[in-house]
Amino acid sequence: MAKYQCPDCEYIYNETTGEPHEGFPPSTLWADVPDSWSCPDCAVRDKPDFRLIEGSAVAEKVVIKPAAQPTAAKKKFPVKKATLGKVESVSDDKGPLRKWVCITCDHIYDEALGDEAEGFPPGMRFEDIPEDWCCPDCGATKDDYTVLEDK
Repeated sequence: MAKYQCPDCEYIYNETTGEPHEGFPPSTLWADVPDSWSCPDCAVRDKPDFRLIEGSAVAEKVVIKPAAQPTAAKKKFPVKKATLGKVESVSDDKGPLRKWVCITCDHIYDEALGDEAEGFPPGMRFEDIPEDWCCPDCGATKDDYTVLEDK
């Protein structure tokens, strides 16, 4: 059975032992752990961030999927011009793109760059980030961010 490791705190989820305190009995396959599950040690990283440990065997699960359903269109962000993954300007009346800093760990969210790892495209305003989002470095809430002023 496979083992998966948290990239931040190095916690290891082992399919053989499961994680009974989290509600996953022994032999719970990684595929059966919800994508919304967070690392029980650091609570910073979610399941999609975990890495398969090389050399551990991946158990395959056969799943019969229903016919594909049409998906809703994703929200488009008003981007005028992008260069090398950085947005130069946006077509809205919200003013210039800003940088936000976490007051707990100094993580910076730059609206011009977005955050590909978090699924935020370049030009995404901090106010458009979901309210339940947390700092990817320390787990602080969105309320723990403040505008970074240029000096």
